[in-house]
Amino acid sequence: MTSQVKQLVDLSPSVYDIAAVSLVPGPQQALCVDWLLTHTTGPHAWGAPPHRSWFDAYISTYAAAVALRNAGRHRIADRAFGSLPGMVPATPSPGPETLTFGGLVDVLDRINAARGWTAPAHPAPVRAVIDRERAKWERMRTWSEFYNPSLSIAGYCAERVYGDPAVDLGRFLEAFQAPNGSIANSPGASAVFLLEYERRGRQLDGRRLGRLQEYLHSRIPADTAYLDRVPHFVTAWTVMFHHELGTPQDPPCTPRALDELSRDLHHPSGLLCTVGAGTTIPGDTDSTACAAIAARITGRPAPKAATLDFMIETGSDAYRTFLFEHDPSLTTNIHMAALLDLEQDHDRLLPVLRWLQSQTTQQRVKACKWHLSPTYALGEMARVMSRIDHPLARALSADASVELARTQNTDGGWGAGASTAEETAYSAIGLAAAAERNLAGAGWQRALREAHTFLSTHDPQLTPLWLGKTLYCVQPLVHLLHATAIRRIDTMCAPK
Repeated sequence: MTSQVKQLVDLSPSVYDIAAVSLVPGPQQALCVDWLLTHTTGPHAWGAPPHRSWFDAYISTYAAAVALRNAGRHRIADRAFGSLPGMVPATPSPGPETLTFGGLVDVLDRINAARGWTAPAHPAPVRAVIDRERAKWERMRTWSEFYNPSLSIAGYCAERVYGDPAVDLGRFLEAFQAPNGSIANSPGASAVFLLEYERRGRQLDGRRLGRLQEYLHSRIPADTAYLDRVPHFVTAWTVMFHHELGTPQDPPCTPRALDELSRDLHHPSGLLCTVGAGTTIPGDTDSTACAAIAARITGRPAPKAATLDFMIETGSDAYRTFLFEHDPSLTTNIHMAALLDLEQDHDRLLPVLRWLQSQTTQQRVKACKWHLSPTYALGEMARVMSRIDHPLARALSADASVELARTQNTDGGWGAGASTAEETAYSAIGLAAAAERNLAGAGWQRALREAHTFLSTHDPQLTPLWLGKTLYCVQPLVHLLHATAIRRIDTMCAPK
């Protein structure tokens, strides 16, 4: 494991964001178009393979088609538009909550219309998500805190201002421009906001606009992810998973990173944002819970979990990740349960455990909405619940362990498709934690040894599995999980 985790975190490039940035005239435009032309993932397709993530394939391909049409590559663009209907399954799973999928499709339609181009006819499942996200945006826009970056995700979703005359662009820019000149540290949001400014033709603060243009003109495709930095994400997870090793050694991240994590936990909103201080994206409950756990592990101060009571969904005992979230997230509530257990806050813990129990059916744990693979939720359920001294928690850990054992691939790894290092590590670490407390069932040693063989014989694959605007990979996290899982298995399966 490396001695220090990189703090400006490497995320995998985002096709959507690169395509959006290419719509803005400037020195980055040709670079972005060239990148799109050389990074297809199928005939006239971009993003994940449709069978793996149809919505990632759809939004990535649609954005690339608009960008190529804008660049005069009409033949390639038309073929990309023609490939869209075939990407959507006839009966897809419930609509994706990537925060913005329906909104991004809607905005790309508006860009097409504004430029006199014909928008594609979207299949019914896509239209349903568009309608759902459009209604959500309307609720947000009439909310009294819409322009408050401490609570509102409007900056992250700034593409939605395109063609929406109800948004005050001057106020929006002032509220959501980040210190680096971007809108909410999002390349795509920054690009489409600038397009709306140009479409309206109204004067805004010249200094702010200059900083926004400078930010976009400096984009390099290989470094254009859905966010430009997420330092707290890796810091918190480094501490949490290093703690699984039971070693007294300090976690492999700098004291400064840990101090900044603890400091940002005391944000007046009560929420910590993965991007760090000074950003214009609100924090979220999951990041806050994980950061608070990391702070406590390293002996740093953190607010009580009770400060997050305002994030409990009305009529439910579950915590929302963001305000206006459609449905509560499984892993957000797993991590909140871990934090509440650390604080011995049983009055708040028990309702969360009951809600988690309600999300399991026939001993199978549902996937987390923020991650493509079900092994993430299964591994975290097995790991976290094994440490909570309550019958409901132990049952949840045991059930998740059974499902992990059932879904292990023949090569010893885990994966929603082919086995990957990240998915195998979540599974192995979770299974080891459950086994340590006699919750894993028979065969866990064989499963862990086979996982060790897979991890030891395969370099970490940097597979985009996390759900933002499109799929992305937190690259340092994969290496951390890979190394931690191997060492955890070594400890559990060493000869007695």
